[in-house]
Amino acid sequence: MKAVIFPQAEALTVERVADPQCGPEDVVIQVATAGICGTDIHIYHNEYMSNFPLIPGHEFGGTVVEVGTNVKTGVKVGDRVVADPNLYCGYCDFCRREQSNHCTNIKLVGVTRAGAFAEYVSVPARACYSVPDSLDDGQIAFVEPLACVVYGMKRAQPAPADAVLIFGAGPIGLLLLQALRHRGAGPIVVVDKQADRLAMAKQFGATATLAAGPDLAGHLKELQPYGYDMVVDATGVPAVIESAFAYLRPRGTMFMFGVAPIGATINLAPYDVFRNDWRILSSFAICYTFQESIAWLENGVIDVKPLISHTLPLDQFADGFQQFMQGQTMKVQVVPGL
Repeated sequence: MKAVIFPQAEALTVERVADPQCGPEDVVIQVATAGICGTDIHIYHNEYMSNFPLIPGHEFGGTVVEVGTNVKTGVKVGDRVVADPNLYCGYCDFCRREQSNHCTNIKLVGVTRAGAFAEYVSVPARACYSVPDSLDDGQIAFVEPLACVVYGMKRAQPAPADAVLIFGAGPIGLLLLQALRHRGAGPIVVVDKQADRLAMAKQFGATATLAAGPDLAGHLKELQPYGYDMVVDATGVPAVIESAFAYLRPRGTMFMFGVAPIGATINLAPYDVFRNDWRILSSFAICYTFQESIAWLENGVIDVKPLISHTLPLDQFADGFQQFMQGQTMKVQVVPGL
């Protein structure tokens, strides 16, 4: 089959490799669509928990074409599915405490094992979820990132009418915006560098949008003189995270959702955290939130179609990935069948 390979950090090829093997507990999925994620950039730069060489790709859906000999129920050849890329063991201490995203034996499709920027991918049958025919291939490739957002909402627990400030209006920032509005938060202010992204945030219901720049602090203070109930980072940029605390009101929540590089640091005064009763919160990956994600998409709670800016064949992956890294696109989806 044809696949994207990261042979080592900061190297990329598209080449023919052996088709994946179907283990007795596995299924093989013919990939319909796979989305490029910001985490893939961290993997490329060796800033994540990855192994090389690697076929990346963890946001995907497709059709089951082979089923392992021990798989008797739940999935069959011809089923249209998505797969949770976080493969939990089910028996470690964290799994038994319903904290499976911190499984001590976790394996990650597209991170520590072969992923979905390929014609086929093999995953355990237990990781698969059926998707309704009402969702198209572009939508089902959003199930995974939206499942991360669903888990984030469970962690953050925004209250009705919370004033929220979001840094970053990329695909994840705009999913968070929609989810927060659905949960009743508002007003919601969105900050980004790019005018087209801010326009999209306004389209999705942002109360106000502001361009990052030297006048930002003054504008944010005018909108909420005492600060915001929740400040959300959807950039993963340490400098942005560090500066964001300045806009948090007492008893506010700093919600760090974006993925920062391993080893990055920020400066934060512990006294400020103490004196302001701040809650500092993060959200790592997914914890059995695929079903809610599928339901939100199926019921029209979250609209992902405007977030897809490019649809490319595997042979054009390098160009699309480069544009994505440079912030020139929104969501780039790879369609191996093109």
